[in-house]
Amino acid sequence: MPRITQPHDAAWSAAVEAAVATFGNRSRNEILRFLTANGPATRGDIVAAVSAGEPSVAKHLTALEDAGVVIVDVEPGRRHGRSPRYSANAVRIKELLDAHLSYLLEK
Repeated sequence: MPRITQPHDAAWSAAVEAAVATFGNRSRNEILRFLTANGPATRGDIVAAVSAGEPSVAKHLTALEDAGVVIVDVEPGRRHGRSPRYSANAVRIKELLDAHLSYLLEK
């Protein structure tokens, strides 16, 4: 089994790590693309629109929220029995993409 490596490079920042984790996954990209194009949406709306099931979408939305690229209108701990709406955070998406590009292209 291949070993997962962590670059030993000062340029590999937390933002680069977050960019790779966020944008290196097809489902997360599909969710972000849907949210960017369609504005705020419930998890059910997202499940209906993307090629992933509800448990997978829930897991990815948590990761996307943790990375700051998705904003939710109901804070964690208050979501039980509610239908929070998720939206893309374009500013954070650009920050992470810029950090990744900088890491890849600058020496």
